[in-house]
Amino acid sequence: MAFIRLMEYEWSDNPHEVDYYVPDSWDVTVYHIAGQKKPVLTPGQISSAVASPIGSSRIRDLAKGKKKVCILFDDLSRGTPTYKLIPAVLAELKMGGIADNQIEFICAQGNHQISDRSLVARKVGEDIVAKYPVFFHVPFYNCTPLGKTSFGTKVEINTEVLSCDLKIAIQATTPHASYGFGGGGKMAMPGISSIESVFDHHISNHKEYREMARKNHGYGPNFDENPHPQDAMEIAKMAGIDFSVNCLLNEIGDVTDIISGDIAEAHKAAVVIAKEHYQVPDTKDNDISIANAYCKAIEAMHATASAEIAVKRTGGTAVTIANTHQGQIMHYLRGPWGRNSGGKAPYAGGHGLPEWINHSIFYSEYPEARNQFRFAEKDLAKVIFPTNWTEVISKLIEWHGFSAKVAVFPDGTNQYTMQTE
Repeated sequence: MAFIRLMEYEWSDNPHEVDYYVPDSWDVTVYHIAGQKKPVLTPGQISSAVASPIGSSRIRDLAKGKKKVCILFDDLSRGTPTYKLIPAVLAELKMGGIADNQIEFICAQGNHQISDRSLVARKVGEDIVAKYPVFFHVPFYNCTPLGKTSFGTKVEINTEVLSCDLKIAIQATTPHASYGFGGGGKMAMPGISSIESVFDHHISNHKEYREMARKNHGYGPNFDENPHPQDAMEIAKMAGIDFSVNCLLNEIGDVTDIISGDIAEAHKAAVVIAKEHYQVPDTKDNDISIANAYCKAIEAMHATASAEIAVKRTGGTAVTIANTHQGQIMHYLRGPWGRNSGGKAPYAGGHGLPEWINHSIFYSEYPEARNQFRFAEKDLAKVIFPTNWTEVISKLIEWHGFSAKVAVFPDGTNQYTMQTE
């Protein structure tokens, strides 16, 4: 037997690499992102990047005379190692004359479920939770209307955030199926927006673009002409986010690049780098495609899409590895909240498999029966949910024998491809 080594168990007590065995007669190729071998930034390099903004004054200068500072951060559905970036931001604030009792942290988790203390401490650090108040955005309450964007989207923003006179965002710029790339304006939309505002943005508006993406099975994310990030950036500007720290990650969640500054200018520059950094080779002639979910393990369906696009069009198998003790995140807008019930948006059923997928394997050592509702009912006969790797390999050998062509993606949730159908 041969082995493929993949990083697992993000945000656990012991994230580590796991060796998954495969038949040594299989033709296996591991497809890394282009930037995987970039050096990991040191704490000193992180501080230097935070203090060298694009299109903005430094945090220390923006902070002068301010009374109340909020630091926004994304939740555990994103691989951003926020705890590694916070010290550089706090140092800048201190140089700007900001005292500890003027600072608070707010998790901009949008429509995702709220994390408990043990999880948020992994995100920001035990020292931060102990020293500073850490709050969570709740999309159902305490949001202030600010008007509409040029796209007609209703804007309602977290009232606590608006009460702060300096707003700093810490986030990752990573591939996203509907936005092209996350980060940037997504810190405001859906990050700190009301459920009604998010419904407007995600459901009521931009229907033509979403239909185009749906027909393309969500593959080949586009950013430059995409109305979603443009609309979200308008909302971020209306919310008054003053400064953004954008990081790029490798396949195991280490920081390789930081672009900081004005939320629009810094994100634009980050996306230019991200388009090359997250690229994976164009492959779609595989009998089996295995996509690991690491940096966004609790939203493992991102990896499912990455696996599907690499399967040959005459038929094959997509494998998703979703090993996270947290399970799959619940979503107040679109998630399944019952057998026939969804969130704010009308429940439209789960993910429909492309016609070339004969079998789909959603593998996790942490089984959840509700994951069946993440797939369309019409396709469930093609989907299995094994909890041990031996069962995965047994099924793959049953379906493909010992001479399969196999693609492996070490983190299918954080890769970018222009492959289209």
